[in-house]
Amino acid sequence: MAEVDLRPMSLGEVLDRTFNLYKNHFWLFVGIAALPFSLLLLVQIAFAAAGSAAAKTPVTHGPPLSAGAIGGMVGGGAVVVVLYFLMIGAAHAATVFAVSDLYLSRPVSIRGSFAKVGWKVFRILAIFFLFGLILLVGGVVLGMLFFVVTPPYGILLIGLGFPLLMVPLIILLCRMAVSIPAAMLEDLGAVRAIERSVHLTKGHVMQIFVIFLLVVVATYVAILVLQMPLLILMMASAAAHKTPSFGLQVLQQLAAFVSQVLVGPIGTIAFSLMYYNLRVRKEAFDIQHLMASMTTNPEPNAPSAA
Repeated sequence: MAEVDLRPMSLGEVLDRTFNLYKNHFWLFVGIAALPFSLLLLVQIAFAAAGSAAAKTPVTHGPPLSAGAIGGMVGGGAVVVVLYFLMIGAAHAATVFAVSDLYLSRPVSIRGSFAKVGWKVFRILAIFFLFGLILLVGGVVLGMLFFVVTPPYGILLIGLGFPLLMVPLIILLCRMAVSIPAAMLEDLGAVRAIERSVHLTKGHVMQIFVIFLLVVVATYVAILVLQMPLLILMMASAAAHKTPSFGLQVLQQLAAFVSQVLVGPIGTIAFSLMYYNLRVRKEAFDIQHLMASMTTNPEPNAPSAA
């Protein structure tokens, strides 16, 4: 596409092109995000319906829940959690492929973007797991600072240690920001994709942190506008010792669905463009792509080699 050319971009240009892509191809990105999350929405509505039906059932002093029933509940919750991360991974991966096709002036569609994902979605789950593991280790270290050192020195150490611990974690997460585009577009495993991201983002942590910050702000704005009124109504019902109605629960799930669909693609688009921007800056990707396209599509009047 004409508005997406291969050249180094400043942070402002990356953000400008992010919102231009999102605006000009709104239904493409919303459709990609809505397709996997709609399945999750149906599961959530089914759970809400089951909970409402159970709340209306008269309470009887029957036998306690069996181990099988408890295991079924735990297993159902685990299935929902795995499904949630699978849907997020599929949406991220398909969005990365859609941005890549637009950036390189190739045909793009919702179906084609998801067709390129396939089993690669499990690489994204592995990347999510490594992200969570890093955060968990940081939390454990912080907890050890709190419980091992006796007060009042423990509180003082927490006050000093929390920012000292958070800054390296934030820097590390920024260095891992283009792991998913690297995994998808270069067909890398989770660990190799993270190593690739760390290499590409060297010297650009502040720019990536600004993108993270803008995505977080946009997410919280969407939550405040779309979900907060319904959450207040549900909290009021809980305070009155009443179970929220099925309709209210469905509305809350729909509001969460709309906020995820509207805001979710923005960060993925920005980091996908930043991935290409870093490759252009550090690896002359623009020249590589130009040479590859000339080799693939030679000029019709070009003289042939003897």
